[in-house]
Amino acid sequence: AGWLALLAITMSEQVKSYSSVIATGANAYHFPHIAMLIASWKTHHPTVPLVVCDYGFTAEQIALLQAIPGVHYAAGPTPNYDHPWEGKARLGTYLESVHSSWDVLVWIDADALFLHPYPDLGALIAGYDMIIDAHIQSVGEIMHECNREVLAVRRDDAYFSAGCWIARRGVLLENYAKLCAQVKGQGNLWEGDAFVAAIYHEKLRLRSVNGCVWHARGKTSLHTCEVSGLNAYHAGQPIYVLHANDGYTVRADGRRIFKRPELAAIQDHYERMFWAEIAPPPAEQPAGAATP
Repeated sequence: AGWLALLAITMSEQVKSYSSVIATGANAYHFPHIAMLIASWKTHHPTVPLVVCDYGFTAEQIALLQAIPGVHYAAGPTPNYDHPWEGKARLGTYLESVHSSWDVLVWIDADALFLHPYPDLGALIAGYDMIIDAHIQSVGEIMHECNREVLAVRRDDAYFSAGCWIARRGVLLENYAKLCAQVKGQGNLWEGDAFVAAIYHEKLRLRSVNGCVWHARGKTSLHTCEVSGLNAYHAGQPIYVLHANDGYTVRADGRRIFKRPELAAIQDHYERMFWAEIAPPPAEQPAGAATP
C-alpha cells in the first residue's frame, strides 16, 4: 500500500496545473535588446506574464514598458544598483511586486530571444528544483580562485550559465542574492559565480537538459545551428532560446548584431515587430523613445 500511495502522490504532482512567469532585466543601454526580447515573447509566450526588472532605465523607457499589455515593469531602488549584475542577483526583491501567483520562474537575459514555445514546464519540473544545462567548462576553468574560496565550491564541479534557466518557486533566489553580495566586484563573472554556488549550497535537484536546444549561445550551438527563416535547429530539434553572447558586432546604440547573417535577420525581424506592432504609436510615445 505504501508504494501505491507514493505513486499516487507522484502522479498528482505531475498533473498539477502550474502557472509560470518570465523575468528579465536591463539598464538603459540594453533597451534595444529588451525590445527584441519582448517581441519574441509576444510571439511565443504571449499568455505568460513578462517581468522586466529595472537596472537603470530612463523615464521614457519606463513609460514605454508600462504601456505594453502583459509586461510587468518592476522598479529598482533609488539610486539604482552600481552594476546590472547586482540587480539580477536580487531578482527575488523585484518579484515581490508581482501579485499574480506563479509556480515556475523562467529567467532569460535581455540579449537573448525566444525562438520556439517551451514544452509544458510544469510537467518537466515536477520532482525537480531547476531545469538547466551544465556548462561545457568546469568551475575551475571559469571561476577565479578568490571567488572559489569565498563561495566554497570545488574546481571539478560543473559550472552553469546564468543567462537562461528555469526554477520552481521557493529555491535559489535568497542564496543567489546573499552570495553575490559576498563576491561583488571580485573575479571575472562574480554574479554567475554566485548563481552557481547557490545551486550547490542548496543541493538543488536539477533536470539536466541539452544546452544546444534549450539555450543556444557561444558555448553550445550558436555557431553551428541550422537556420530556416525565423527558426533555428540543433540536430533537427527546434531551439528554444537564442543568446547573443558571442559572435556579434555592436551598433552605435549598443544593440548587438549577430555576425551570422541568418541570425541577424531574426534579430531584425523582432526589432521591426516591436516598433511596428507592440510599442505605442509614435504620437503616444514619450519623448526620447524614438525607434532605432
